[in-house]
Amino acid sequence: MPENGQLSAPDWHSPLRCAALIHFLAKGVWLVKIRKLEIKNFRGIGAASIEIEDFTTFIGPNNIGKSTILHALHLLLDNKKPTVDDWPNKTQSDDVMEISCEFRDLEEWEKKKPAISGLLDGDSLKVRMEARWGESGITYEYSVYCTTETYPWSDVNYSEAKKHEPLKSCLASLGVAKADEYKQRLPEIEQWFRDNHPECVQTKLDWTVKRFPNSLQQAVPHVMYVPACFKIEDDLKANSSSPFAFLFTNRIFPIVKNDASYKEYIDKAAFLQKKLKGQSEDGAVMEGLGDTLDKVSNTLNQILDFDSKVRLAIGEIEIEPLFMKAATFLIDEEFESSLAYQGSGVQRALAFAMLESNAAHAAAVEGGDRAVVVLYEEPELYIHPHLMRRLKHALVERTSSAKWQVVCSTHSPFLISLADKPKSLKLLRKDAQNKRLVYQLPDGVFEKSGEYDEREILRATLDFHPTVCESLFAKRVVLVEGATEVAVFQMAADLLEKLELDSSMAKDTTIIAAGGKWTIPAIAKVLNSLGIEYRIIHDMDRKGLSDAELEELSPINPYRANKKIADVAAANKVFVVEDTFEHVIWDKEVGEVASSKDKPYNSWKRLRDYVDGKQNLTDASVQKLREILSFAFCA
Repeated sequence: MPENGQLSAPDWHSPLRCAALIHFLAKGVWLVKIRKLEIKNFRGIGAASIEIEDFTTFIGPNNIGKSTILHALHLLLDNKKPTVDDWPNKTQSDDVMEISCEFRDLEEWEKKKPAISGLLDGDSLKVRMEARWGESGITYEYSVYCTTETYPWSDVNYSEAKKHEPLKSCLASLGVAKADEYKQRLPEIEQWFRDNHPECVQTKLDWTVKRFPNSLQQAVPHVMYVPACFKIEDDLKANSSSPFAFLFTNRIFPIVKNDASYKEYIDKAAFLQKKLKGQSEDGAVMEGLGDTLDKVSNTLNQILDFDSKVRLAIGEIEIEPLFMKAATFLIDEEFESSLAYQGSGVQRALAFAMLESNAAHAAAVEGGDRAVVVLYEEPELYIHPHLMRRLKHALVERTSSAKWQVVCSTHSPFLISLADKPKSLKLLRKDAQNKRLVYQLPDGVFEKSGEYDEREILRATLDFHPTVCESLFAKRVVLVEGATEVAVFQMAADLLEKLELDSSMAKDTTIIAAGGKWTIPAIAKVLNSLGIEYRIIHDMDRKGLSDAELEELSPINPYRANKKIADVAAANKVFVVEDTFEHVIWDKEVGEVASSKDKPYNSWKRLRDYVDGKQNLTDASVQKLREILSFAFCA
């Protein structure tokens, strides 16, 4: 049901071997992770409540809000201020914009930090951003859901506070006699009251407005955002905000400075500077420089009637900015070339590599390392198809470390981890009122009993039929057993026209081969959970057996899958073919026999010839074909 409103471094075999991605090993302790995201009135999303996994993939049509969700996470984690572009329809309203995250899996060092411990609700940290667009413009504030404590003197200064009788006893007991000392020891004073006068302590669990202090910023994960559209030139600029500048300043240049040759370089530069000024310790001068400056001095004195001497002044030379300005990345494969001459896939992968390396440095804080959340828009862009599986493996492998979460939007079935991580899949769709809905798979969506293991069946199917995941991107699905049905239904529009049936739904229907009958229940469960309209067409597989013989069949015989399918899918979604699909095209009642070889091709060829007027079908075959096509495309 929808919740309404609600890389070890990968071997990519690419030109980026020189920029191999860094693999961070977990310390064996969990760091804080985002586990729930709630959005209200943000861009095109009215309301949404989304569970976030270690690896989360958002799918759905174009312009449905996948990137909006990533942007909402980016805004909250980076403590950004919303802009006019973030408001629904970019129009001022009285509605309050809200983005909130619940963080769990906090490390012990995080829970014990004084600035963090008081912000927790149990073992979770809940942070919310609220924004309003009023007459004075857009205002926003961050708040934390936590228990706050107030005391009789909470809102008064020291002079007034010490007049309260319980506090007076406390200050005397602790030896506090000055205002500065009172401020410094306030946590100790509050603890004294908790122990000795709990009746004076008032507690309240609610959203409390907080600035985003450094300690809170250190607790939430570091965000690494990879947009779908970018210019590599911007990432390589030698300014303080570019990924390359950050990487050069924090990771590369410190290594350069530790090299002995760099010290020699700096010493030579300092000697040259003094020599230019005529201040070298050994009295050495630069040959010819004095004569040139004397000529300048003589001309100046002639014009202005001065008696002066022009000297060359050399300011302090900052070596690091000069190095960064002169540095860039080149790709060395077969021949050396700049990034401007590399393909978009190489450029985007290098941008990812720089951001990942930077994230490791930025996530390091006193007492431990912050988790890193990778927000990746359409990772498949510009990547060769055979590398997409490697890319998914690399991203999923990241999340096996306690330090990493990956949240991405995608239009590629290759980046979905349906069998291994079914809860990672989030489907965005619109309802009849044009509201965005987020569909999520429930816990325990796949059944396992005895020899029947839906997850394993689906995992094996996806290894051989990766196109199964195309069903998750479809408006409407016809789910069939195998290649024969797919071959036939690919010409559905022509067959519907031949049989004078409505063909309007054919263009919006995706034909999916389940890769076997036992996979159908698992796929149907996913389609049910995600609200995707579908039809199932499968063989009965009775094979002429008697009822007694059917009772003796093994538990995983294809015939036994009939009941499992019927239990999962409503009766109006299932069409059972007696006995096999080939028997629809070849009428065995009149002695027609289908070839046992090349079934998909022979079936396709027979119906192709039928459409083209080269092959006749019996009336019974035409009638059955009409029933199946009407069920699949007209119901």
